[in-house]
Amino acid sequence: MENTQEIIKDFNGSIAIGPLVGLPSSNWVGEDVANHLMQQNIKIEKFSCFDSPIATQYVIVVKIMPTVEWLLDKVEAGIKVLYAPVDVFHSPYVYWQYKERLKLFSGFLVHNDRVGELVVKTASAPQFPIEHYLKYQVTRDSKSPKEQSLLWIGHLEYIPSLIYFVKESNLNIQIRALTDLEKLPAYEDYLEKSLHKIRIPYTVANKTEDAATISDVYVEQWTEQKQAELMKTCVAAFDTKIDSFAYSLKPPTKAQQFIYNKLPFACSESSYSFKYFKQHGLQVAKLTELEYLLSNQYRQKVERFCDAERWRVDMKIVGASYINACQNAELPEKISKPFFYLMNSLYFLVYINLRLVDKLSTVSMSKIIKRVIS
Repeated sequence: MENTQEIIKDFNGSIAIGPLVGLPSSNWVGEDVANHLMQQNIKIEKFSCFDSPIATQYVIVVKIMPTVEWLLDKVEAGIKVLYAPVDVFHSPYVYWQYKERLKLFSGFLVHNDRVGELVVKTASAPQFPIEHYLKYQVTRDSKSPKEQSLLWIGHLEYIPSLIYFVKESNLNIQIRALTDLEKLPAYEDYLEKSLHKIRIPYTVANKTEDAATISDVYVEQWTEQKQAELMKTCVAAFDTKIDSFAYSLKPPTKAQQFIYNKLPFACSESSYSFKYFKQHGLQVAKLTELEYLLSNQYRQKVERFCDAERWRVDMKIVGASYINACQNAELPEKISKPFFYLMNSLYFLVYINLRLVDKLSTVSMSKIIKRVIS
């Protein structure tokens, strides 16, 4: 990419960014970047829903997929619509649901190469690698003593993988786990089923607003303040999210948050985070390499890497990459509407079948669990 200041200075277009609905992804990928670009005197319109009137040359859609009619309307008006899927493809059936619609975009803002590999199977529009800017920044003093604890941060849906890892690894070091504990009532059925699959009984003990012990693993309520404190004081961090379709397509956000703050980090080799950092020159410690994770040698490698590569997640660079994507987007070729609607209907049937299979397998598992525990 050419000089960042020149990209911003030379851009005379207007961009609509949304829908901004208050989700972490729409804030991080949408709202924050939109605000930054507005400060750079870029003409930005923020919208909260697809019913909002849009009068810009470009539209960047964040995660939430618009209707076919909305997309066709923009294509016919000559507006270039770019899509940032983030982690929308949580299951294969979602891809089939959106398969034909993807052909109506003028470009894709891709946070994970694997998402790009999936999208290119159906859509030929250009793809643009995009980073999450470094939203959470701390200053770690490598000379000050560190708490002999490993930090884990993740949503409740990934708690089973953490519990499994802790039980299988027999670690001789404290784990500080932060999660969205306030959502526990909504996740209890999911956690029970997921833990049953790996033969671990689901239990909750000593539950308070700030913490709980889930299946003998102590977890704490995530807050930005507690996260910042532990990122400064923990000796290292790790990630245990399971190997799944959804996880393989997620952006390497947490890993970036740790490594670009000079916090040594470990993850599975199958994780996209492992691949991402390897592409940029850092061999991330594996989950089986605890001694290496805690070593001065690895810590110094992470610190040197951060000093050399942290520019990638600077807001100025990320903002300029959005502008670059708009400038190089390409309107889709004209389509036959009858054929488009036919294919969209066929793919929708595939989506319904795949979702039904997924639902039936979940219901069957639920019945099995009830029989086992009754």
